[in-house]
Amino acid sequence: MKSPGSPVPSRMSSSSMGSKTTAHDLPHTSTDLHSHSHTSSSYSTTDTFTDEKTYPMDGASPMQQATQMFSLSDIDPKEKKGNESESDNDNGNDSDDSKNSGDDPEKGWRSLPTQDDTDDQAGLGLTCTWAELPQWMQDNPAIITGYRRATYSYMKCVQSLWYLHNETVNIWSHLLGTIAFVILAPVAYFRIVEALNSVQWTDLAVLYVFMAGAIMCLSMSASFHAFSCHSESVWSQWVRCDYVGIVSLIVGSCYPAVFYGFYCHQTLQIVYISIMSFLGATTIVAVMQPRFRLPQFRWVRAGLFMAVGFSGLVPIVHGIILYGFHLAQRAMALNYLFCMGAAYLIGVLLYGSRTPEVFFPGKFDNFAASHQLFHICVVIGCAVHFAGMIKAMEFWHANNADCSVSVDQLKAMYS
Repeated sequence: MKSPGSPVPSRMSSSSMGSKTTAHDLPHTSTDLHSHSHTSSSYSTTDTFTDEKTYPMDGASPMQQATQMFSLSDIDPKEKKGNESESDNDNGNDSDDSKNSGDDPEKGWRSLPTQDDTDDQAGLGLTCTWAELPQWMQDNPAIITGYRRATYSYMKCVQSLWYLHNETVNIWSHLLGTIAFVILAPVAYFRIVEALNSVQWTDLAVLYVFMAGAIMCLSMSASFHAFSCHSESVWSQWVRCDYVGIVSLIVGSCYPAVFYGFYCHQTLQIVYISIMSFLGATTIVAVMQPRFRLPQFRWVRAGLFMAVGFSGLVPIVHGIILYGFHLAQRAMALNYLFCMGAAYLIGVLLYGSRTPEVFFPGKFDNFAASHQLFHICVVIGCAVHFAGMIKAMEFWHANNADCSVSVDQLKAMYS
């Protein structure tokens, strides 16, 4: 293998071997002469010249005649032997060359490092600091250490689940939440059907709309945080999935609240569910815009999600007016709704303000950062809402499954 930068002489035909050197093959300037004298030792004797003596050409200039004196036959035999050995290695020992393709001071060049070589360099660990990240991975400067490096590999992203970094809590909090709701889905079905003989398909429908929203939100969130270190394009795709999951949870949470809040008022059910569905679809269109995912728009994201969530307060307030506060506590599981809303609100405020790490940069890199606390609040909110939904379902099927009892009679019963 020739060293990069070395001149590559033209190969002469077999018929010209042993003949006189032509003017075309000789250097024509003093610079060329000097270069030729220093580089001739790197030529193989079988490449361009023979060991026969050459003689001055008829009609050649003094400079051309002088340069004819430089032939490889005058090279020291040891140097010549070394060049022949190097040529043999270049032509026949590709495996040895590839094996020793790293740095070689004698050859004077460095091979390009592979990704594995880069990963194995001294001092290059699995995690890095915020300053070492590419721009597309820089989101929260108050989280200083514990970042995964860009992997450009889904397999390496999955492997990152098994070592500690600043996304570990984010991934596992929602991954375990996803698993819990997947297990809970069939268990809830059999428990409800067994306990409530009057349960209808609509009860199960709103139950599983909520559970589907919770599973989508938690699974998309866990996936985004797991694969966010892959590459910028993959990060961009998964962050949109994360936003869609959040909207799905918000809208899915409103369905059972509206359904049981107006259990015997079908028209109101349809109106409110339609409005919530429209707002959810509009929000999904908004979050799919590229600008929406930039760090400087985090308050816009938080505000939009809060707006969709707070829109669910309208049917809740309507239900309180319709039933009164005491009856609404049972008919709508109002206490559970308040706890769920508080959990979501606290999580969003922590996320938007980047509390507590903004006050103590570098102290909450791996644990108890704002985004991690937000994730935990979301899981708590989902669990509380599920429990409240079961309570509301039990109330209506125990007291007024066929809607034969008026609201006034229910108020009298629970005043």
